Amino acid sequence: MVYHSSFVDEEGITKACGCPLLPLKSHIKGPAPASNQDRTDIVDEAITFFRANVFFRNFDIKSSADKLLIYLTFYINVALKRLEGCRTLAEGTKAIINLGLEKVPVPGEPNFPFPGLFALPQSQQEAELFRNYLKQIREETSGRLLSVAYRPNGTPNKWWLAFAKRKFMNIIVP
Repeated sequence: MVYHSSFVDEEGITKACGCPLLPLKSHIKGPAPASNQDRTDIVDEAITFFRANVFFRNFDIKSSADKLLIYLTFYINVALKRLEGCRTLAEGTKAIINLGLEKVPVPGEPNFPFPGLFALPQSQQEAELFRNYLKQIREETSGRLLSVAYRPNGTPNKWWLAFAKRKFMNIIVP
C-alpha cells in the first residue's frame, strides 16, 4: 500500500500548474509559505515515506499533494544516486550543491520527469512561480536528506544509500 500525503485540505493554498504550494519549515528564500517548526511538512513526509514508496511502480493520486510527494520521491531518488559514490559528508554536500545548481524544469519542458502529472503553466509567471517553488523545495529536501544519508560522524548511512539503486515508478535516474 502506497503512503499518501496527509495534506488533503487545500483551503487557502496557492496552486501553480495544478500543484499546491504547501508551507515549508525552511530558512531558504522562496515562494513557499512558512510553516511552524513543530509541524510536519511535505518534505518530512517525502523523506519518511521514501523507503516504502520507492518500491511501487504505480502510485494512485488521492490529492494534489500526492503529486508533490511523487515529485519529491523521485528527487530524493536522484539525490541518493548522486550521493552513491560520495564517501564523506563533505563530498556528499558538494554533490548535492551541484545538483541544486542545475536548472529546474517545469511541466512542458523537455527534461521534466513526469509529463502529464502536472498541468502545463498558463503563463510565464506561473511557470516561474512553480520553478522557484520546486527549486526551494529541492534545496530544502537536499539539506534534510544529508542529515539522514550520513551519520553524525560523516560516514555514509548504508541503510539509506542502498536505495539509490531502486527505480521509482520504473523511471531510470540519469
